Amino acid sequence: MTFLDFLSPVRRNPLQWGGIFLASIAIMIGLYFVVPPIEKHTMFFSVKPVAAAEKSFVTDGVESAEKIAEMISGWAKDPNFQQDIISQSGIKISGLKRKMAARKQNRLNVFWTLQLSGAERAHGQELTTTIQKLLIQKIEENNVDSVVPIKITTPHIAMEPLTVPLLWVIIAVIILSLAAATIITYLRESLIGSVSFLEQVTEIFPYAAILRIDNQAGKHDIRLLNNFSDTFISPRLISTFPVAGKYFEITNVGELNSEEDTPILLVQMGSTTIRELHNMQAIFGDEVGIIVFEK
Repeated sequence: MTFLDFLSPVRRNPLQWGGIFLASIAIMIGLYFVVPPIEKHTMFFSVKPVAAAEKSFVTDGVESAEKIAEMISGWAKDPNFQQDIISQSGIKISGLKRKMAARKQNRLNVFWTLQLSGAERAHGQELTTTIQKLLIQKIEENNVDSVVPIKITTPHIAMEPLTVPLLWVIIAVIILSLAAATIITYLRESLIGSVSFLEQVTEIFPYAAILRIDNQAGKHDIRLLNNFSDTFISPRLISTFPVAGKYFEITNVGELNSEEDTPILLVQMGSTTIRELHNMQAIFGDEVGIIVFEK
């Protein structure tokens, strides 16, 4: 199958494909401007031992701090910790679990991030302050029974808007719209069971002579079609799609003389169904000629 053969459904339906393409662009651009902006709040701090008078204490303290750093990273996914943030800040944030994350960097550094959109952005400072207080509170609770007490450094808090460059948006919209228009065009023919590719015809009639017309019925080269028909003994045109009778003298299947006539099947890609071709193969076998209109 060549690249042009692969694009045959698009070539047959250029107006439909173009309409879907433009509609997809309009929808995606509309969504881009409708979706509220997002702000990312980042809180960075280090975990370290409270005191380090002895070498052994330093070693044990660093190891303990590393474990605490891992534990702090997991608090972001703790439902109880999330509920504490909401209750202490007095701010209700829907889907806080999805908007908050924490990860450990190196051994002792922790990044805590919070993504807020729409009206939630106004509460960014209050939420990060609440998270900071809760972290200190929970660490102090852990220090009560700990041999090596741990503390965190003063967090560095930064805020940045999460925006996508307009050029990237345009490129992504064009690519996605191309894909959407092509897929929908293919699916339309697939769902109604029509013939989309020449290979589907050759699978059913592997030994039949096939004439390919790079046009639709009514705009074909009559001489080419007649020259092909003349290579058969007593050729009779058999329609496999509804409008063939407008352009050709069609012979009904029941009128065919099986001993003298040769059936020539008229196939319109995108209109003729695979079921119809199977029926024709069951009636006539492989002793047929086929004329395929590809547009």
